[in-house]
Amino acid sequence: MKTQNILILLIILLFTGGIFYFLDMPEPPEQAEVQHYVWIIEMEEIEHIDIELPREGQKQSFIKISQGDQFPWFFDDEARSPVDAARWGGGIPLLLSGPGAGRIIAYDASAEKLAEFGLAEPKMLITLQLTDGKTMAINVGDATPNGAYYYVQAPATNDVALVDYTWYDVLERLVTEPPHAAPAE
Repeated sequence: MKTQNILILLIILLFTGGIFYFLDMPEPPEQAEVQHYVWIIEMEEIEHIDIELPREGQKQSFIKISQGDQFPWFFDDEARSPVDAARWGGGIPLLLSGPGAGRIIAYDASAEKLAEFGLAEPKMLITLQLTDGKTMAINVGDATPNGAYYYVQAPATNDVALVDYTWYDVLERLVTEPPHAAPAE
């Protein structure tokens, strides 16, 4: 009788242990969402930046002139006016090296679709000249209905992605409120 009771208790123990084992198993980790970029280049490759707001008729151009340890970005004007390094920082070339896409809206969009996103007559035109002599032309269209994103056409394609509104706002401000350096005292 003792052996039979021990055997029954052992079966109950194994059954209970098995239930706890399977119920308490850690869930597999969720796969990290892959970040998509509208384009991607190294920020050190950018030598010249043109940002135009054609609907407002405004434009600013910037050029990188390396001079040792000095801040390399200047306005592309006759005087090569210095850019305010604190406002420019390393952030502007980083923003232009490849914005993260909130979502890809369309691949190989038709002309009608591009017009629907405000890309037939872009709100912003960005032209990047790179160290290898290549030029990248980027069109930025309208804001989404909720204002959280802007439609951006990937360079040399008809692919359209959503980019966070803050990306647009920072670049627009370079034109509407140029980052001129304070005069030297």
